[in-house]
Amino acid sequence: MAQFHYDVTGAEPIIRDVAIITSAAAMKVGQVVASATVATEGCIAESADADVLDNIIGVLNEDLAAASTSVIATGVTQYGKIIINPFAVWLCKYSFAAADDVPCTGADATGKTVTITQVTNHLRCWAYITSTGGTTAGFGNLFQVGAVTTTTVLTAATAYDDNLKANAIGDTVIVLHAPYGADVAGGGVDMATNVIDVSGHDASASAGAAIVLENYIQSKARPMEPLRPSVHSGYNYASENPNFYADVFYPEHLLATGGAPNLRIIT
Repeated sequence: MAQFHYDVTGAEPIIRDVAIITSAAAMKVGQVVASATVATEGCIAESADADVLDNIIGVLNEDLAAASTSVIATGVTQYGKIIINPFAVWLCKYSFAAADDVPCTGADATGKTVTITQVTNHLRCWAYITSTGGTTAGFGNLFQVGAVTTTTVLTAATAYDDNLKANAIGDTVIVLHAPYGADVAGGGVDMATNVIDVSGHDASASAGAAIVLENYIQSKARPMEPLRPSVHSGYNYASENPNFYADVFYPEHLLATGGAPNLRIIT
């Protein structure tokens, strides 16, 4: 999705034509783009690295075909319309793809814990059991993480954990990022491979330079609303089959920090 949601300075979307190369693959509306030095093209916009997210120019605002190739030697330049706001916040859908979730390696008859291989800093994250892979015993379980046991067990916040189903080995879990918790040691925020959706925490610490400011739940029966433990934690949502979204901010933007590594202080 990567849809313009708001700008922290109150600015409206700023759209500019930027020289872009798409020869390797088509590019879609909502794709995050970055500046890169291409050997034969000089500096030009291209799809951002989903696991790095530095030198960000913005987000593409139109579809571009794979054959849209810039050739600097002949003066042929393909342009893409890009929203370039350096302080934009983007609404991104959490990916349910297999590469963006982790399997349960243990079972829990109460559903109040999930046992997965994970990085350690998951306090105030959210765990959701998907229906897209493995078993579906605990499908729909959602809770805010209230405690973490090393790199193995996530435990639901105990005041909001009473309406969960049993989960099983092989259930697949999406771990939604805690707002403002993008420390690289515990797992940075990466995009999915399409560089449009956002990836949940996986089994290794990621280095993506992005920050989640808010998480949302939405379904056909539920308007989009911010996740809150007193409202959403400890319930099973299988009947709704919801989607989850995040407000994502890219701190390593060319127009804000020059695209250099962002040394935010998070301990």
